[in-house]
Amino acid sequence: MKIKDIYSSYLLIAGVACFILGIGNWVVGAIETTKYQNLLHRTEQTGLEESYRSFQELDQQKNEEVLRRINEDREKYNAARVKLNFFYVVLTGGKTMFLCGVLLMLLSLIRLIRRDAQMKINTLNGWSRSDNAGT
Repeated sequence: MKIKDIYSSYLLIAGVACFILGIGNWVVGAIETTKYQNLLHRTEQTGLEESYRSFQELDQQKNEEVLRRINEDREKYNAARVKLNFFYVVLTGGKTMFLCGVLLMLLSLIRLIRRDAQMKINTLNGWSRSDNAGT
């Protein structure tokens, strides 16, 4: 098998590309998913909503101040949830691309090895025929 056979195989090149892109997406997805899971956990632990409910009568200024903090935390929480969902898709896509890349590389290498073996068998059969014809 020659180097040209390897890099001219579109199936192998597609497999390597999927493999590399899959690893990249998997790593980025894992890192960012962990980051946003931690952010969600911290945002859930604020307890501002429960403390707000315990106050029955607040004046308008204090009411707006407490609600502003709750709304800001809610917005951070919702934004982190959306980003977490996005990076979970990136993580899943990375795993899928990695697996596809491995399968494509494996299939193309098997195909290249079989083709090379078949060419060598044909060459040996051609030599044995010419040896038999000469005797």
